Amino acid sequence: MTGSGAERHAGAPLACATLAEALGSLPGARLLDVRDEAAFARGHAEGAGRIALAEFAARRAELPSRATPVVVVHDAPESAREAAAALVSRGYERVAWLERALGAEPEGHASRAPAARLWSVSAFIERHVGGARQGRALDLACGSGRAAVFLALSGFQVQGWDHDASALERARALAARHGVSVAFHALDLEREPPPEPVERFDLIVVVRYLHRPFFPWIERALAPAGVLLYETFRDGQQRFGPPRRARHLLRAGELLTAFPSLVVEHHEETPDGVPPLLARLAARRPT
Repeated sequence: MTGSGAERHAGAPLACATLAEALGSLPGARLLDVRDEAAFARGHAEGAGRIALAEFAARRAELPSRATPVVVVHDAPESAREAAAALVSRGYERVAWLERALGAEPEGHASRAPAARLWSVSAFIERHVGGARQGRALDLACGSGRAAVFLALSGFQVQGWDHDASALERARALAARHGVSVAFHALDLEREPPPEPVERFDLIVVVRYLHRPFFPWIERALAPAGVLLYETFRDGQQRFGPPRRARHLLRAGELLTAFPSLVVEHHEETPDGVPPLLARLAARRPT
């Protein structure tokens, strides 16, 4: 809906006359300011994050998930519309844009706070991190570093391991933008298993990665009372998209018995037919 009462076309972002209308149309939406850094620093709406359209590719890990509603704002409405359309083209289904200048909003330029975090790791990880003792944490197969940076923001001393050098560069940039220190290391876990752990980890997080020969090392790498949070794809996901190889897909109930020395505190598998199909495990090493 717009101020003129026009209806949204299928696949098109929603144009809204006011920010209140946009946020009311998309409850729980993240507010995305697509102006440049200098303009944002001069003033922005409370709770806004900032990524310019030209940065979408390089900073894609910082965009909200595609399941998250997004409201796009700019001082030039056409720029907000263009960025909103770009999100739709990337698979976002609930996107609105402000069809007037952000500065025309009563509080559009009122805040000088740092940019809000638009991205999130999985709700499962965020929900269970609080059950781990703060200390040394490892994000295994960390990719572009969202889980690692989230753990650092939560007070952990974090390492992130991955074989992809370009992903690690994005991870380092993400950590720098959030003002946290994470020790990222390039390591091909499937060709060169890491040495036996000398200093163990209080928390190990694995998100959307599966290499079964590595399971025993994970158990040994946990400190007493250390927590493992594991979330990855399960069999059936291949009907909807990658990964499709059996070695990358958990069998039904497999996580329940994958780490026999750990005590399972939570296990779940997402419903069949609702992608992505995932299995999740929270487990603790006995003291």
